[in-house]
Amino acid sequence: MPNIVTDLDACLGASIRSEREARGWSVSELADRSGVSRAMIAKVEKGESSPTAALLGRLSGAFGLSVS
Repeated sequence: MPNIVTDLDACLGASIRSEREARGWSVSELADRSGVSRAMIAKVEKGESSPTAALLGRLSGAFGLSVS
């Protein structure tokens, strides 16, 4: 049986990586713009960490997007 949380983490991570790469930003640039550490961004992008709503808010703010 698939783990829904793991699948969601992987999907969120892939979306964040895709948005970052579409803008031509490095992980360091996203970290600078969002105030989220490079290590945390890397973990989220790999689906290794479940991002909090606050973290998603900071990342989406850096992209100029809403969390939804």
